[in-house]
Formats: sequence, C-alpha cells, structure tokens
Amino acid sequence: MAWYLVNALFFQSALFALIPSRAKAAILRGFGAKVGPGLVCKPRVTIKYPWLLEIGAHVWLGERVWIDNPGPVRIGAHVCISQGVRIVTGSHDWARGDFRFFARPIEIGDSAWITAHRVLRPGAVVPPRVVVLGDVSAGDGRGPRAASDGASSEGGVR
Repeated sequence: MAWYLVNALFFQSALFALIPSRAKAAILRGFGAKVGPGLVCKPRVTIKYPWLLEIGAHVWLGERVWIDNPGPVRIGAHVCISQGVRIVTGSHDWARGDFRFFARPIEIGDSAWITAHRVLRPGAVVPPRVVVLGDVSAGDGRGPRAASDGASSEGGVR
C-alpha cells in the first residue's frame, strides 16, 4: 500500500513529480529497485512493482512511461526510454477459456533507445545498442535488426 501512495504522489503526479531524479532514485531503492547512478525520471512515470525493477547507470525515463511489471524488468546502462513507452511483463492467455494470467521478464540491453509510444510486451528482449522503432513482442518471428550506431533510422527493432 505504501508504494501505491508514493508512486501516485512522487512519480505519477504532475506537481510532486518535479522532485529531483536523484530523490526518485533513492525512493525506488527504498522500495527494492536496483538503480544505478544518473537516473533521469521525468514526471508522470508509473512503476507497478519497484522490487522487480533493475535500472542501469544513466537511464532516461521519459514522461508518461509506464512500467507494468508483475514480472522482472532489467534496463541496461545508457538507455533512453522515450515518452509514452509501455513496458508490460504480464498479460492473459486469450487462447485459454480461463484467460490464465502469465508474466515474462523483459530485458533492455545497454545503450538502447526505445522511441516514443512503443509497447514492449511480455518476454521482449531488446539487444544492446538498438533503436526500437515499433512495438516488440517475444518470439514474433521477425527478430531484431540492430542499428550499428544507435542513431540509424534504417535499423532497430520494428
């Protein structure tokens, strides 16, 4: 319950969310997240379970990022997660009559860039130095295409 109140006041709120990112990092650590130095956490970020979250050094979480993580999320160092990105580790199996819930970890490699308003679904893996240009699902059969310098508009995970 304490986390839900803290999340609503200091992360999701437009006013209280203006506290410095280093304070937000300390709060996340207090709730069990592993957070490296240099976190930039913009206002209106939602994190469901910080105790299942690992964030590397010098990570940027843009405004309205939503980390819905009933399963583990590992974000490497020097990663940019742009505004409006949704990282979702859990869902329901629509192929089953009981819609059984499942969760799969998500991993984002070092120096990756998740562009604005993308969705990373349960089990997604983003390799290091990749620009994500579309939504990512585990085992979608297409496989990632890496941008060699992290800035190419031709590469990336689509």
